[in-house]
Amino acid sequence: MTPTWDPATFNPHNPAFLADPYPTYAQFREHAPISVVQPYGSAWVFRFADARQILDDSVTFLKNPPAGSRAPASGLFSMGANLPIGLFGSDPPRHTELRQILEPLFMEAIAPAADVATATAGQLLAPLQHTARMELVSDYAIPLPSAVLFTIMGIPSDHWPVLLQWIGTMVAAHDITQSLTLRALGATCAMALNTYFEEWVLQCRGTPHAGLIGEMCQSIGGPEGLTAEDVQVCCSDFAFAGYLSTTFLIGTGLRHLLENPDQAALLRAEPTLMHNAVEEMLRYDGPVQVLDRVVATDTELGGIPLPAGTKVTAVIGSANHDPSAFADPDAFRIQRDDASQLSFGDGIHHCIGAPLARIVTPIAFTALLELPSLAVGGLVQWQTDPYLRAMTNFPLSLGAT
Repeated sequence: MTPTWDPATFNPHNPAFLADPYPTYAQFREHAPISVVQPYGSAWVFRFADARQILDDSVTFLKNPPAGSRAPASGLFSMGANLPIGLFGSDPPRHTELRQILEPLFMEAIAPAADVATATAGQLLAPLQHTARMELVSDYAIPLPSAVLFTIMGIPSDHWPVLLQWIGTMVAAHDITQSLTLRALGATCAMALNTYFEEWVLQCRGTPHAGLIGEMCQSIGGPEGLTAEDVQVCCSDFAFAGYLSTTFLIGTGLRHLLENPDQAALLRAEPTLMHNAVEEMLRYDGPVQVLDRVVATDTELGGIPLPAGTKVTAVIGSANHDPSAFADPDAFRIQRDDASQLSFGDGIHHCIGAPLARIVTPIAFTALLELPSLAVGGLVQWQTDPYLRAMTNFPLSLGAT
């Protein structure tokens, strides 16, 4: 331990930390594995076993404050908090009910995802075959997974640019250090997205419509109890979160392949390692770094008492580098065969969209690795929100032919 290291001085928005959070995580795991982090006022939990306990125990650790303690939100940034809670933000029993309805519909809807991803990747990369540069995020990592998601949802392609603009603004506004103007704009975009899907529900009810939205609408009023508000909010959840993890993973995953040319060469030589490679990308530098929960009843974690109502945060990025759970965790090795990483969460809230990400990401990398002489072509910039591990831009140079 560095003698001057003090967990109280930790700034989760420090650019050096955002560029490489893992050495800081190691300090916390060793010396302060459960620490209150400001400005979030949450107890961040850095070790694998503790983080996994938070994610697995959906009775003690809730998505929402304990029953009766959630007052109506008010103020500039409260609009979304007053909307109905969908699948992603609910606790049992409602979460269980929604997931039982939505998961089969989602799994059926993603059946054509591989074909859509393959065709879209080809369309996006074809113009780049004879150019010297590309911007990975805007040219590929956003349009590919979003096109797959919006296609399976049944959203017309002429609507995609507006949705991407709204969602991009919402992501940027999630960073609490951003300007009041940007955060207010993000709240407005969240309302716009919900209103957009409210209109979809009105149009689809009783009328057959292709895609996941249509299937969800057909379930309204059925014996399972799915309401129009459920569909509206869950569609917003899917649109917002359904492609971003893949977008972020394409960026960080390619970065680590380029920084580890032996691993890139191995993957090119043995394409059957692609599944392992994607799992290692998730573990090594996953798109979601932290997940929040609220303590339902007085409990203890890692020897630390946590009163009911305490906000706790499972630091997934740290847990996935915990040497007690992973051998040589700071090495990027695509032959690693370990399914215990937590990048898609765990327990009953394990990400419903994980199967789609695991379909699209290998296709994205298979196509990328066919480009000649890929190399970093400029300064990489990072998202400023410690909740996310995402690049805002990633310039690449290509060996033009």
